[in-house]
Amino acid sequence: MHPDVQSLLAVQQDDLQIYALEAQLAQLAPRLTALEKERAKVSASLERAKKAVEAEESRQREARGRIETHKQLAERSQRQYESVGSPREANAALVQLEQTKRMVEESERDADQIQGRINELRHQVADMEAQVAALDVQQVETRASLGADHARLEAEVAEAARKRVERAAMVPPRMLNIYERVRVRRRAETVFPLRGASCSACDTAIPTQRRASMASSGALEMCEGCGVLLYAAE
Repeated sequence: MHPDVQSLLAVQQDDLQIYALEAQLAQLAPRLTALEKERAKVSASLERAKKAVEAEESRQREARGRIETHKQLAERSQRQYESVGSPREANAALVQLEQTKRMVEESERDADQIQGRINELRHQVADMEAQVAALDVQQVETRASLGADHARLEAEVAEAARKRVERAAMVPPRMLNIYERVRVRRRAETVFPLRGASCSACDTAIPTQRRASMASSGALEMCEGCGVLLYAAE
């Protein structure tokens, strides 16, 4: 194998390593996004529960206001009942008194039901707050692990890129330029050996004259079938 081709293949190995490391880096971003979405989902549920508590508390205040109003009406009806003289007036006052008492009872039942919902919602809020706290603790560890992985991979990419620069300096500029144009487009293995009379990537046959030129000069030829760069291994 021509020495220039050997140098280029070393550069290609560096590029493949860099691609693999960059792919690992890219996989970290969705994991971090998933963590953020998970916490946002729990936090949103917590906020909805808190707002539900606030809404029920507002209803409870209204219910208590109605209780006080109805109690005042009941007391007024009681005084009217006690102050009337005729049986007819007493009967009408009694009906009104019973009606206001029912209104007080209904308002108190409403307030009790609202208080029950408030208690239940407050338990839900407490549970969700505990979930958020536990999730934060868990995510601190996970985020720290992801951060360490990110730093490690970036360092490995930087080291691989440094080695790549050194090895690329050993490749003839013209050959390197040809390789770079194809590599940038493919972002994958770019240089393949001939396999007999064919491209080892797609089995397209290579004319004899081109194969002879590759073998004698170490030149690269582009496969007309799949677009990779070919070299004569032997």
